[in-house]
Amino acid sequence: MYFNTPKRKEDIMSKNRLKSKMKSMKDSALNMSYIDSYNRIAAKKRLKDYEILSFACKRAGKSRDEGRAYYSTGVLYDNLGKFKVAIAHYKKFLQVCKAIGDVHGEALAYNCIGVNYQKMAEEDPKFYKEAIDYHLKHKEIADVAGKFLAHVNLGIIYNNLEDNEKSNINHQFALRYAIQMSSLAGQSVAIGNLGNLNAVSKVSSYANNDKLQMFVERYLELSSELKYRKGEGCAHLQLGQLKSQKGDYDTSTRHFYRAMKIAEQTGDNEVKAEARVLFGVANANLKWEKHQNEIMEKMKTSDVPILPKEAPQDDDDEEAIDGPEDAGLPSVK
Repeated sequence: MYFNTPKRKEDIMSKNRLKSKMKSMKDSALNMSYIDSYNRIAAKKRLKDYEILSFACKRAGKSRDEGRAYYSTGVLYDNLGKFKVAIAHYKKFLQVCKAIGDVHGEALAYNCIGVNYQKMAEEDPKFYKEAIDYHLKHKEIADVAGKFLAHVNLGIIYNNLEDNEKSNINHQFALRYAIQMSSLAGQSVAIGNLGNLNAVSKVSSYANNDKLQMFVERYLELSSELKYRKGEGCAHLQLGQLKSQKGDYDTSTRHFYRAMKIAEQTGDNEVKAEARVLFGVANANLKWEKHQNEIMEKMKTSDVPILPKEAPQDDDDEEAIDGPEDAGLPSVK
């Protein structure tokens, strides 16, 4: 990160999230509206300052400061939601970094451009191609942390494009780099993505459920260590589905119950509703399975022989045995 550059909107919002929750809905709405308006006015003022700064640095031959001004301008446009305009400034920053041999800045530029194309692709998928190109360039020159980030982004993109194979490969590389960095948070992200390919509802599409179960169990372990309750709930939900597919309804009901309780604590109504439905289905299957076993046990201990089911006879055979229907009836004249 470059010194004396503007903070991204996501960082500002995350720091103030707890304060916002402490206020009433009405006051919070008014306050956020005021803050947003104030930030936009301040951002526009700073944009003019950086425009003047970049021009002055270019004339003075201060390339590094010129590049920093372009980068800062791009961040401000990101905060305003103008991703296309931000990309233009990140590309200027990229040119400066290449010219002065700043590899760290070049990698940062590739990442920023790739992420912005990724955001634009959510509205228009044609931008996914540009996003992939820039994330690949980022991966080639980045350090270990940068390579981790590039593979995570590529995995997400390929998942959105429903290319599970490439998504899986990139998330596995991300996991490898996270382990190399000894980053529990990074491992949690990578394993969570591996276990959540194509979302929880499509978990049954995986042939190798044992391997998937291993990823989800590790994700549950990491989420517990990081005290990430929402991650724990999602992991229990997935494990419940995997166990249900194997016919282990006893274990699956316990996982669904845990997911339901965690969702209640975290206020995740969507996961809570899904876990409750799946718990009901698994519990019904469990009771039916027990009922069948009880019937079979009773039949084993009973003296009544279990007769094999007779195959149905054809109409022609019945007629041959019994004769025509009117054979024993008097004729009516």
